[in-house]
Amino acid sequence: MIGRLFSRVKKSGGTAQPVRAQYLRGDRSGILHMRRAVTRDGGVSVREAAERASALAWDFMRNSGWLAGAAQQIIADTIGNELQLSARPDLSRLGYNDAEKSTFCKLVEKRWRQYAWSPEECDLAGKATIPEMLDGVIRYYLAGGEALGVLDFMADTERRRYGISAGTKVSLVAPHRLKRETQEFIGLDQGIFHDGNGRATHYRFLRREAGMEHEVDVPAWDGNSLRRVIHAMDRGENPDSVRGISPLAPILKVAAQYDQLADATLATALMQTIFAATIKSPEPSAEAFEAISALDDEDLKDDLYSVWSQRIDKLKDGGGISMNDPARINHLGPGEDFQMHTAQTPGSQYLPFSQNLQREMARALGVTFESLSMDHSNATYSSVRMGISSVWPIVVRRRERIAAPFCQAIYENWLDEEIFTGRIPFRGGYRAFAANRVAVTWAEWQGPSQPTADDYRSAMAARVRLESGLSSLADECALVGRNWEDVSDQRAHEKKMLTAQDLPVPFERMTGGAGPNGAALDGQREPAKEG
Repeated sequence: MIGRLFSRVKKSGGTAQPVRAQYLRGDRSGILHMRRAVTRDGGVSVREAAERASALAWDFMRNSGWLAGAAQQIIADTIGNELQLSARPDLSRLGYNDAEKSTFCKLVEKRWRQYAWSPEECDLAGKATIPEMLDGVIRYYLAGGEALGVLDFMADTERRRYGISAGTKVSLVAPHRLKRETQEFIGLDQGIFHDGNGRATHYRFLRREAGMEHEVDVPAWDGNSLRRVIHAMDRGENPDSVRGISPLAPILKVAAQYDQLADATLATALMQTIFAATIKSPEPSAEAFEAISALDDEDLKDDLYSVWSQRIDKLKDGGGISMNDPARINHLGPGEDFQMHTAQTPGSQYLPFSQNLQREMARALGVTFESLSMDHSNATYSSVRMGISSVWPIVVRRRERIAAPFCQAIYENWLDEEIFTGRIPFRGGYRAFAANRVAVTWAEWQGPSQPTADDYRSAMAARVRLESGLSSLADECALVGRNWEDVSDQRAHEKKMLTAQDLPVPFERMTGGAGPNGAALDGQREPAKEG
């Protein structure tokens, strides 16, 4: 019959069985049947495995050189020395022209940098700068899949006692301090209270004071629409979970396998090195001595024992082989053969297998194999470029999803205080700012530039993009982690200084520099004139 979805095939028993075109059919060996899997909410999986995964991830990050180095590399790629603020407020409705907007942004960026690099001003404990906190944010994310911070406001009396001006303070909190407690009937899910719309209202932390731990419920927002709790996590990994899980979770087994392989290989190599010399001798083994003991002829038994006793005494006197005395040449007994053995471990399969484990770890961590293993023996220019091109979007994504939101939350509260106190003047005052908070606090956070295998070729590619109109100065400066306005201002300042001192200005010619008063140097071409 035409249109039937399946046909029937007779089995050996004579019964007709349906044959369908479906998924998971090619498993005649039963391999997939041994792999138990169920479909359920991601939040349930995170709730059950997150604590164990976090503990194992911390253990490997602290005791595995590979993962400890990978964590440092991830921090360096994501944050570098710092995430630089690039203020991008929308002030068009507040009467600012371009020059006034630029002046406002420069003042904000200058004061933010002073605040971020002063531990006494930004940290509640007065110990860490914002860049140092970001290092901790990435480490907490790698180990626990999330990073937490609590924002406070220090009173005037305390600030005068410490001799500081800023009241906005932040404290970095370990993820395990957010209690994994779930009571769905009161809206508590893994330590976070939610309202009817699923928005976080309070966070239940475990705080240790005076040697004792107690629960503290911290509101997500204060009464002035300012954030109190920062919760940075990649919600794209588990969209239906309110908590994160370590990104190292898929490779914890692989990391353990690598350690086990290394330990077993080392143990085998040491044993082979210790027992690298043997003597092949016709002397009887333990079974032979037992056979001698069972002889009925007592005279023959005594004679054999006497012969072997003399032989053993001779070995004790130094007649045998000695591996610890290089100055003496020993003599072998009759029929003995001395053999030297070389270590057979690691074998030919060790390096490919260990490298495959490292590649799997590098793939999950978002770093290149060469960066993880520090092995560039098989790397080429093309492979390095392709590796960096594949990994760099992951670095940028991690920066935008984890590090930048943490900075942005602090920046919004800090800018609110700066404008409220008048330290940063704002047209219309604090009321105008509060009414346009989202537009005014909009910002971008620039990190380190993408590494290149050949700086000259990368610079030439940027030049071609600019000349062909496929890019802008803002785009190219952002690629190298710089603000294009800062670069242009610095270039203008340097040009003015160089011109005043009658020195060549390197910015006025496409190749090389210009001579005094803009004259082209020898061997350099003038810029093309229009018309």
